[in-house]
Amino acid sequence: MRIRQLMIEARGCEADLDDAEALQALLRAAAKAVGATEHAASTARFVPHGITAILILAESHMLITTWPEHRLALIDVLLCNDAMEPRDAWAVMKAALRPADELLQEVVRTVG
Repeated sequence: MRIRQLMIEARGCEADLDDAEALQALLRAAAKAVGATEHAASTARFVPHGITAILILAESHMLITTWPEHRLALIDVLLCNDAMEPRDAWAVMKAALRPADELLQEVVRTVG
């Protein structure tokens, strides 16, 4: 089995990075795009601004943390189902976040 983790640094995002409901909906849309199964969701709001939203999946998790004042979002997509492509989840998020620049790092781990 392979575990794939895609970490994204999205800079210059045009989307509202301080909208917790929209960010959680975005994670759900990304999970749906890869066929992942949701187990739980949680969101934390920071003062004066910023959000961390996580979607816990049967296949692991998707997470986004934002710094609206810097138009920055850090995203982690960790999937332990070989049939699921984390870059497909990122494509959904990228379309909504509309970053000016992105940096992707992928780590592939083999288990078993």
